[in-house]
Amino acid sequence: MDNDNYEITANGDASSVIFGEDNGLTLADLKGVTDITDESWTLLMNQITLEDCMIRTDFGGTSTKAIDSIGSPEVIQNDGPNGIYSYTLGTYASAEGSGDPYTVSEDDPNYNYKAGVMVNETVIGQTFSKELAQAYGEVMGNYSLWSNLTIWWGVGVNIHRSPYNARNHEYYSEDAVLCEYQAAYTVRGALKYGCLAALKHYALNDTEINRTGVAVYTTEQAARENELRCYQSSIEDEGCLALMTAFNRVGCYTANSHTGLMVNILWEEWGFLGLISEDFIQTSNYSVLKEAVINGVTMTCNTGESTMAAVSAMWDYWTVDNVSEDETMLTALKQAMTWQAYAIANSNAMDGYSSTSRVVSVRTWYDNLITCLQIGFGVLTALCILKYVLALRKKNA
Repeated sequence: MDNDNYEITANGDASSVIFGEDNGLTLADLKGVTDITDESWTLLMNQITLEDCMIRTDFGGTSTKAIDSIGSPEVIQNDGPNGIYSYTLGTYASAEGSGDPYTVSEDDPNYNYKAGVMVNETVIGQTFSKELAQAYGEVMGNYSLWSNLTIWWGVGVNIHRSPYNARNHEYYSEDAVLCEYQAAYTVRGALKYGCLAALKHYALNDTEINRTGVAVYTTEQAARENELRCYQSSIEDEGCLALMTAFNRVGCYTANSHTGLMVNILWEEWGFLGLISEDFIQTSNYSVLKEAVINGVTMTCNTGESTMAAVSAMWDYWTVDNVSEDETMLTALKQAMTWQAYAIANSNAMDGYSSTSRVVSVRTWYDNLITCLQIGFGVLTALCILKYVLALRKKNA
């Protein structure tokens, strides 16, 4: 129950897992290469560094940051099932003259519009219309093109287990079949525009009360006939490329580290290929980074500076010295980053990129704001300590 189920140890032949090669490829070269077994994917991912893998699996909140070694751009994430509402239309939209075919001028009357005003999923479920569900996905997909907001955590597929569940409005129905196909057609519509419409919360997230770590018990048959069926068609039939795990436990294991759910069913049985984020879990206990990576999670929802020092400060076991000796973990890390890169390569995040494009990391305004706040609070803390020491000296004088 302490979520410590995997120990990083020296095992196997760690040198067999290749990092940091120079094969002259970028992610743009893999656009349209949907065969994950194509040798080009191996060559590209051999270029990624171990540090990049460790940082990106750790800090994945708000956006998937750029990875220079493989030419992967930053990709912005957004909630939710009532429409894309994390940012306004103009926050990340390309400006006129940028060369992007989809631009939004600052004087556009919709510049500060948020799309989180759409009908909720319960109403979409009540239409019993797969065509309307697909149309909704197409609207959100089209919006993602103009706003440059590619990842949409917008397809809630948890069951209406109780009428008092606080987020029933984000889910379709108490009926698994209705939920399954409304979700699948929404995903289909969004993917037409390259929008990564993500299913959530995988799985058995049937309550909002104490959902962080609540232990859900069920039989496999009940899970497959109800909750799990809600995800299945989106993955098997529509090729869904994104998914969010749940806060809760399944039995004694956190959902994001449950091998039965994550590996046996999701990856191996249904053939899921894409990125997986944890829910907005901000504690290292429930993020269970090493266990999540071993089970195919490609990123946590934590945020921080893109440095190994920041990563290791959160998880003291997550160091290059430790991980570089563990072939099992190295293989899982590289596989996770391959799946994430695959999803991005097949999304509208790559629109406008070519094999000659290069990703240049820049600091955004909010990066600078966070740094300024850190410096400011650091100075204030130092002044408070100084004032406290001077007061003690004065008292003892």
